[in-house]
Amino acid sequence: MDVGAAVVNGSNSRGFLARLRLLFFGDPARRFAWVSLLLTLSLAVSPLKDFFRQWRGYQRQYASYIKSRPDAKALRSRMEPGIHQIWLPRLGVVDRCTTCHLGINEPTLAGASVPEPFRAHPAIPHNPESWGCTVCHRGQGPATKVEEAHEITDSWEQPILPGRFIQASCGTCHYNDLAQAPRLDRGRRLLARLDCTGCHKIAGIARPAMLAPDLTDIGTKVSREWIYKWLKEPRTITDANGNQTVDGVDVGEPRMPTFRLTDAELRDLSAYLSVQRVHPVQPYPFDPRVVAALAKRPDLADQGEARFRQMFCSTCHSLAVTRAGETTLIGGDIGPELTKVGSKVNPDWLVDWLRNPQQYLPNSQMPRYEWSDKDLYEVTQYMERRLTDPSLLADVPHLAPPTEAEIDAGRKLFTDKGCASCHAIQGIPAQKDFGPDLSTIGARNVSQLDFGPAKIPRTLTSYLEAKVSNPLSVNPAGRMPQYHLDKASLTDVTTALLSLTGPPPTLGMEKLMVVQSAAEFHPAGEFGKLYEQYKCYACHKFNGFGGTLAPDLSYEGSRARRAWMIQFMLNPQTVRPTLIFRMPQFNMSKQEATIIADYLKMVMQSPIVDPGVDRKQFTPAMAAAGKELYEKKYACQSCHTIGSAGGYVGPSLSSAGNWLTPGWIEAWLRNPQALVPGTIEPRRNFTSEEIQDLTAYILSLKQGSAPAESTAGAGAAASSSAGGSK
Repeated sequence: MDVGAAVVNGSNSRGFLARLRLLFFGDPARRFAWVSLLLTLSLAVSPLKDFFRQWRGYQRQYASYIKSRPDAKALRSRMEPGIHQIWLPRLGVVDRCTTCHLGINEPTLAGASVPEPFRAHPAIPHNPESWGCTVCHRGQGPATKVEEAHEITDSWEQPILPGRFIQASCGTCHYNDLAQAPRLDRGRRLLARLDCTGCHKIAGIARPAMLAPDLTDIGTKVSREWIYKWLKEPRTITDANGNQTVDGVDVGEPRMPTFRLTDAELRDLSAYLSVQRVHPVQPYPFDPRVVAALAKRPDLADQGEARFRQMFCSTCHSLAVTRAGETTLIGGDIGPELTKVGSKVNPDWLVDWLRNPQQYLPNSQMPRYEWSDKDLYEVTQYMERRLTDPSLLADVPHLAPPTEAEIDAGRKLFTDKGCASCHAIQGIPAQKDFGPDLSTIGARNVSQLDFGPAKIPRTLTSYLEAKVSNPLSVNPAGRMPQYHLDKASLTDVTTALLSLTGPPPTLGMEKLMVVQSAAEFHPAGEFGKLYEQYKCYACHKFNGFGGTLAPDLSYEGSRARRAWMIQFMLNPQTVRPTLIFRMPQFNMSKQEATIIADYLKMVMQSPIVDPGVDRKQFTPAMAAAGKELYEKKYACQSCHTIGSAGGYVGPSLSSAGNWLTPGWIEAWLRNPQALVPGTIEPRRNFTSEEIQDLTAYILSLKQGSAPAESTAGAGAAASSSAGGSK
């Protein structure tokens, strides 16, 4: 029975299917009708799918959003439906971002109240229609889906940059300093200051002549115990958060990172370095009469401290100072912090260093002072007695005299750890490219990165932040040392690294490159020797070359009177009383001061300052009128002091008549920014008569006796000192 029922059911099913086939496809007309219907339905899918595309949805949302706005008519008239495309063949840009970002060029849609992606782009120097979006933001320009345009996909590995790193894109074209991209500029400075070029090749950051101190004679300077402590933790004190402090004062990231050395490695490396004494230090033969006289004085250290401060050593070096129970760090950061230097260095080495720093480190920026035996003895005694910390080496284990085995192991460690990338030791070849080339790190695809065991997002930005902040997290076997950057510094460094995208991809992009100008100023002759001896360029700029701590001297010959310059260099006095940083007293001779003044007067001139303006043409009546203008009409005393009255924003004018030339004063009053770009001095629309009167008044401001303006011998001195510059 069951078998028979199954056969009957099967026949019924086949019969049903046969009847359906006859119903729909029984003759040619029916077959054609149904095929036409299926084709029509399939063709309808395409426009239906197009209607629901993501970008069309954003365009409908935009149209709906602008309806309620007061400028709806104007916005609607400028709205173009469909796919928008920016094609810039010379830049290699195909960009469809504005298909969704419809309000990008609409000023009325600026502000946080406007939802994305309809908000206007903030004001920038580049028009998106001329540059596209991906040049700065990256991402996949031709894509019209958010995921494909913004994120990493199977076929695209360059997502858009997070907003905090957007300045990195400025660096792909601008190799120069860029005020509009402070995060990028600071990141580049950190890469240079932390000596990253010691191990890595980094485009746009030159490797300096001396990355870190030459250690050929380090054994003559410090003890093995001090080396052990420094290698273990290259910081004076480290708080719970890993911040470097000096007596509780945060001084930021030290240039030398932490190398995570074991105790055995610390012993071996300190043993090797402590025996580096190629040039032994000989005790300096002080005049015995000077030493005998000073040694009897109970206030010897006090006198040394006074001389230390009179010479403005704190302009370059900082000291931790405690006042009212609060410790602060006072001084500059050009040279090392000196709070505990007396517990660090060998006394004979200290004397030898102060007498001639370049004898120990040829590339040192510290000037060579003309010390008297009295000054040198007082200052070194102050540093040895007062700038100390008896407990500095208390936590260092007992270290016996180095053994040959320790020295050999230390020598091997010195090269294996890459120390020779930054430090020189006689007999050890310099290491270059110890780490990978970073010139294209900002353009790496995610598939090219080794994230190791790190549990971080698989993006380039996350990788770089992890690599810089905790190298072992992505490579437990790596050799990169540990830095301790705060969050802002980490973002800055990552931004600078993201800007390293390699050579421009197109000829059009190559033509847009803005290179860093490499200014050089190396004068010859007698002035050139003094320029190097006193390291003038460490603080001052000369025609674009040099430091920024002190005034730019490119036009000093037009600004200052020769006699004043000579007097100033013999006894520097600040023209800005509120400044902590002041020019040190170099103890130079009058002949040296004259050579420098003559060179500056002859060579460092501004083309817009008239040197022929005669002081004698300015009358007392003009000065009286100028005083009225100074005090009443323009209220210049709001920023400048005369005597003890006035403001402290600008320099004191108490002795401006002794200091400034009349040609400079006139040119400055006409256009201060033409002489010192970026100065905060306002440019006023003085009349010619007001300029004359104000110049007369400023020239009348003289405190004390004016130095005599002599030209005797000036021509000869200038000729010898201006033997040329290149």
